[in-house]
Formats: sequence, structure tokens, C-alpha cells
Amino acid sequence: MRQIRNFPVTSIVLAFGVAACGTGEGSAPDEAVAAAQAAVTDEVLAELNAIPGLTVVSENPSTIPGTRFFVLRFEQPVDHHDPDGPRFTQKIALLHRSFDAPTSFLPSGYAVNTRRVIQGEVTAMLEANQLYAEHRYYGESVPPGPTYEHLDIEQSAGDHHRIVQAFRPVYTGRWISGASSKGGMTSIYHRYYYPDDVDGTVAFVSPSTYSPSDPRYVTFLRKVGDAAMRSRLIAYQRALLARRDQIVPMMVAELGEDWGLTFDIVGADRAFEFGVLEASFFYWQFCPVQFCEPHLPAPGASDEELLSFYINYLGAPFNYDDETINVHYGPYFYQSATQLGHPRFDEAPLRDLLRYPGQDRAENLTPVPVTIPFDYGLMPLIEARTWAHGERMLFIYGENDPWSTSPFDVRAKNDAFRYFVPDGHHGVGIEDLPEEERLHAMSRIFDWADVPFDPSAARTAAPLAPAVEDDEAPGPRFRLPLR
Repeated sequence: MRQIRNFPVTSIVLAFGVAACGTGEGSAPDEAVAAAQAAVTDEVLAELNAIPGLTVVSENPSTIPGTRFFVLRFEQPVDHHDPDGPRFTQKIALLHRSFDAPTSFLPSGYAVNTRRVIQGEVTAMLEANQLYAEHRYYGESVPPGPTYEHLDIEQSAGDHHRIVQAFRPVYTGRWISGASSKGGMTSIYHRYYYPDDVDGTVAFVSPSTYSPSDPRYVTFLRKVGDAAMRSRLIAYQRALLARRDQIVPMMVAELGEDWGLTFDIVGADRAFEFGVLEASFFYWQFCPVQFCEPHLPAPGASDEELLSFYINYLGAPFNYDDETINVHYGPYFYQSATQLGHPRFDEAPLRDLLRYPGQDRAENLTPVPVTIPFDYGLMPLIEARTWAHGERMLFIYGENDPWSTSPFDVRAKNDAFRYFVPDGHHGVGIEDLPEEERLHAMSRIFDWADVPFDPSAARTAAPLAPAVEDDEAPGPRFRLPLR
């Protein structure tokens, strides 16, 4: 019988069996149970503490039955090309089930929230362990130095490669990577540099953007949904801009009072205009049409009604305040300006009302100057290599989500597949797919994880846990949040 890290499974079963049956002989059964539980607890901690470079910061209560929740720190080189150089520590949230269960590896695109237990969709369906790794230069995983010299996708992939190398000898089941949005992009880049680290990848709503002002997003937004809805959005945007002199002071006062936000870096008027310019993008990204359409104000609505939708339904101003740029999303804008790319937004219907045309670009939203040119060849190369050689990969997109403008393509011969959720937005998951596609996607994931799959049970299963949301930043943040 297999041993759990040198502690025999039979001992655990017998100990709990005695406790369940009872003997009527005093406290011996309770002592046996306590001893068995302590041995298992010690074994998990012993295995984690034995991983070189890993520190167990804390074990926090888990709200998910059958799991334990740990906050970890893992030592990484600042520069993987100089492994003996300066180091930093990377935060990891571990949801532990058992050492031989599958492991769901979530490379976050941003900071990681360890104040509560978060379980990804793939983690839930496989009843897997979960390693949720914070991205370098985000949250608490910040290398020393004032610049983003080593913030690039190759260095990030090196971080995740070292995590896999360190943990796979301990977590011996199959590994499935993937997350949503920028986290999904990060998992794709990890596979690009280290294709054999994991046994499969599931990336949700993860785009491939070619330039720091990619015009394909304008084309997408001119065709998404129906013409009447697009016209209503333009009318709403124009009404906001036409009344900006009244609405901007209201925005500054409300967000300052309710959220403590300031706009000294970008400027309140410019931040407002950027948010209005991107309003249609935000709408299709996150607003389910049946939910948001009835609340979209007409051009003749009051200033208060126009502003309320702008803040509470679109979340538009939360991308340009000082806290966002200095603390939460500054590294994202830097990555967008140098490697990841950034959308171009449609100025044509609003041009006569704009004061800052052509300025809504990622390089204007970074806390440090962007001093290196954008790498135009990198994303097309990753996309091409993923199509040609990316094996055991799933890509899931929302039909209405602007980030579906530039989806990764796949080949069935590589056991790789792509799905679009009809009328879906940026929050879609496997559970949102039509039945046939949902079952097919699940069958591939279960196969890669070497877990038996019962389609009849899957049809009647309770709704799966939502995919992970990266919400370390307080308040609604709508740019590219990880699900």
C-alpha cells in the first residue's frame, strides 16, 4: 500500500476507524486519532519545509472541505541569466489536498490575494492541489531596485519553471496550468519557454496583442453586438464628454470621498477622457448585455445618472488613479508598452470632443519611464509556435469580450482546442460552454490529469467553482483582472 510521505495509509485508516466505531475503553481512541492527525500535519509541513528556498509563512483556515491553506514564500533570482546574483521572494498560495492528487498551477498575472481561500475552476473539477503564484513586480513579490529592468515574460517564465521544478517531486500527480486573462497569458508564455513543465494548460480569455496600439481592437468593437447597442454607447460617450466640466469635479469628489482616490499622475480630466474613450470596451468586456443594457443612460439623463453608470457599471476611472498606477497596475502598463501590447481605442466617433487624442497608451500610464522599444516580433512568434507545437492546451473566450479580438489558434492534432462562449464576456469559464463543448473540454482536462471522467455525472454535476479572481487591489478594477 502506498505511503503518504513515509506515513502508512493503513495507519490513518485504522486510527480513524477505531475512533468511528468506539471501544468504550476511555481516551485511547481519541489519542490515536490525535496522533494520526498530528503525523499527517507534520508530514505536510515537513515536505514543504524540505523544499529548497521555500518558507512556510503561515497556515490559514481553509473554507474548502478536505483542504489546507498555506501562504508560502519562494526565493527566486532577480535575473535567471545570473542565478548567483540578487534574489527576491515570490508569494505563493497553496491549497493542499494530497501529495498524489493532481496539481493545478495558476501563474497569476498580477498580485495574489491570500486573505481568503480562492479555488480555480480546474482545481475544483479535478479535486486538485492548487499553487497560485504571484507575478514578479506585483503585490509583495517585488525585486529590489526602482525600475522594471527584469520585468519581462522570459524572466517570469523562469520563475514558474523553478516553482514547478521545486514542487513536482513532492506533488507527484499530473500538473495542469492555466488561469484567466493576464494569468492565462502568463501560463501560455511559461509553456512557450518550458513546454514540458506541465501536462496540460487551460487559458481563459487570453489575447495575443501585436503592438502598443493594436488597431484590431477598433475593428472588433465596430462589429460586436448589434448596431443599435453600439450607437447607444457612442451617444452615451458623447454625452459624458460634452458635460465633462460639470462631471469631472463630481467624479473627483465621489471617488475621493468613497475610495480615497487621487489623479495627480494622469490628471483628473485626462483620466476621465481615457475612461470615456474606453467605455465601450469596458461595456463589452464585463457587462452582460441583459444586465447592463436597461441601465445605460440616455444622452439626456442627468449628470448624476451618467456618472453613476460610468463608475458603478463600467468601473472606468479605476484604471487611471494614482494608487492603480503606483501600486496595482503600473507593472501591467509597463509590460503592455514593451512586450504584451495594448489595444487601440476608437477615437473617430468622439474626435471633436477629445482634448487628449492619441494619448491613451500604456507608456503614458506607467510609474517609471519606458526606455526600451516595443518588441513587435515577440507575440506573433509565440502565437505561431503555440499553433504549431502547443500540445494539450485549451483556450476559452467570450464572444463579446474585446480581448477575444486576437485569440490564440490551435490544431486538434496537438490535442489543443479553442472555444467561444456565445454572447460571453471576460468572465466566462468552462461551465458557460454549450453542453457538447463543455463535456469535450472536461474530457481533455481529466485525461491530461489522469483522472477518470464520467460524462453522465458531469452533466448533472453542481455548478463548478468560479475561476480565480485576482482582487488584491481594493475596489473594482476592470482592466485585465485574473478570474
